[in-house]
Amino acid sequence: MTFSPMMSAAVSDQGSGPSQSAPVSGASHVSYGVAPGPEEAGHEAAGHEPAGRQEGGPDEAGQQEAQDIPWPHQSYLELGSLPTAAPCARLHTTLVLWEWDLGALVPTAALVVSELVSNAVQASRRITESCFADTWAPGTPPVRVWLSADEYRVVIQVWDGSDQPPVPQPVEPEADSGRGLLLVGSLSSEWGCYAPEKCTGKVVWAVVEG
Repeated sequence: MTFSPMMSAAVSDQGSGPSQSAPVSGASHVSYGVAPGPEEAGHEAAGHEPAGRQEGGPDEAGQQEAQDIPWPHQSYLELGSLPTAAPCARLHTTLVLWEWDLGALVPTAALVVSELVSNAVQASRRITESCFADTWAPGTPPVRVWLSADEYRVVIQVWDGSDQPPVPQPVEPEADSGRGLLLVGSLSSEWGCYAPEKCTGKVVWAVVEG
């Protein structure tokens, strides 16, 4: 089964967050709701839809039932595309998961967040303008991080302004870098990427379970 989160709530002071468009990779029928932004903190969280293993789409009744189940824990963080973004995102994830009584997920989730944010910062280096929530902005885009969790799993979503999908590359044993996506894949129960609506760039997501 493959999971594909869907960003459907407002996530920024500058406007509403993106919603899911066609997946860049790992097409899926399951969608995870993300944290609302500061101005939407009181709004109902989006739900998720169960995926069918057979082609032809999920069961509609199951989708509706899943959509009625909110994610009890949600968080949003926006960071500059700087080398310090990854450790900041890692610390944020650590503190938030401890607050949510999900300390057992901290080592894995913090590492996955760090890898995804590092990749997002690298992908943003050559971007000179970007669109988020149907609003264009000049300059290097920020990196946006969403955490959504229930009692035993956390969904991590990271947006960057690059339209280039992430592609795991073969890594030589003696190489000092390049293992980020391989590490994310090994530590996550599911991961993937999709192109959000009304935005440039992409969202890379991963699910970490206890």
